[in-house]
Amino acid sequence: MKEEKNSSNKIQNLMRKRWVLPSVYLAAAAGLLSTVLFLQSGEDTERELEISEGPEQTEEPTAPVDVANESFHLPVENETDFDRVGIFYDAQAEADEQEQAIVYFNNMYVENKGIDFASKDQSEFPVMASMSGNVTKAMKDSLLGYVVEVDHGDGVVTHYSSLSSMEVEQGQEISQGDVIGEAGSNSYNQEAGVHVHFEVRQDGIAVNPMDAIEKSVEDLAAFAPQGEEKEKEKENEKEENEKPDENQKPDENEKPEENEPSSENDLEGTTE
Repeated sequence: MKEEKNSSNKIQNLMRKRWVLPSVYLAAAAGLLSTVLFLQSGEDTERELEISEGPEQTEEPTAPVDVANESFHLPVENETDFDRVGIFYDAQAEADEQEQAIVYFNNMYVENKGIDFASKDQSEFPVMASMSGNVTKAMKDSLLGYVVEVDHGDGVVTHYSSLSSMEVEQGQEISQGDVIGEAGSNSYNQEAGVHVHFEVRQDGIAVNPMDAIEKSVEDLAAFAPQGEEKEKEKENEKEENEKPDENQKPDENEKPEENEPSSENDLEGTTE
């Protein structure tokens, strides 16, 4: 009994102190706030999962499509009905043209690896296959919108993005002019509005799509893309050619140069 009274008196004495109750309230408020933040973070994660596109598609090898008699076309029906709102970044172009080929995203300036077409009235429009081929990618990206890639053989691939919908699926064989989807807007290039982003790649290196138009796959395969990797290859070749041949013997008839005495002019700038 005495122990119970002592403990009760201790609690009462403790509660009489001014700092106890505020401390209890602060501890309770901190616990409540932590619970709210935890629940909110769970909701944010669920929202992120809702906009994710599921597992990333892997490009599977497909049988080549006969495109010997075809040449590349633009992914729109009539170019005069559209505005070109994005151009390809060319490392050899003038500075003002390069500036037009830059996309500003997330506080970064990114080189445009393709071209972008938008309708004059900013309405959606059908996007067509530039050439026959096999669809190797058909998926939704949280930044780019729906993305479609088509393999045309010989390492040549076309890329279409900023689509609001798709009419094809991975593994499907399509013909030139088939509608692959509808142009839309995306989070990556909001300034372009409703548009389609179109790329042509040769062995994984982006080339200017306008250089590929009216060319065949065979012509494009022979075309040297102005990519970063190609530039590095050229630099490496140049360095190799400039290296002296270690196995080359000096000319026996060539006399070694003798040190000539320095003239007075040569000595003017020297100090002892």
